[in-house]
Amino acid sequence: MSHLLQLTSAPSVLFLFGLSGAGKSFVGDVIGAHHDWFVYHADDDLTNEMRQIIAAKQPFTEAMRDQFFCRIVDKINDYRSLYPRLVITQGAYKKKHRDYIRQSVDNIDMIYVTTSDKLIHQRLEYRTNGISNASAEAIKHIFEIPDESVKKLHNVDGKDEIIQQLNAFYNN
Repeated sequence: MSHLLQLTSAPSVLFLFGLSGAGKSFVGDVIGAHHDWFVYHADDDLTNEMRQIIAAKQPFTEAMRDQFFCRIVDKINDYRSLYPRLVITQGAYKKKHRDYIRQSVDNIDMIYVTTSDKLIHQRLEYRTNGISNASAEAIKHIFEIPDESVKKLHNVDGKDEIIQQLNAFYNN
């Protein structure tokens, strides 16, 4: 039996970030299914150049990342004019990009989605597109782990566990 998600004190924008395969999109979809939240999977807006880089199993350049996060902020602001509640999913491996988003978007909370390496490996094995296990492992070292002030959601045991954690964050 699924618990009811109650985000009574959540800000109007939630930004889910973490390693590839951690389950950011899954968590975003859980939120979108239980409330009137619009879910924006920012990977949908990867540039053609970035998609080619992923297909070639190469890392993004810093310039590509910087440009992409400007694009994400523009998209968030566009969506905010249409939807009162917005959840965004994106790896956001670098602290400077997370800081940029936090400074550029009002009423936002950042949530670090994490899981075990074993589950990440299993999840990436089942993907038919996007980043491969080998590519995810190759770029894992560039992920900058957030400090303890950032909410941390453990995505291990499924939807009910996610709902319980989100309720603990936001249901006063």
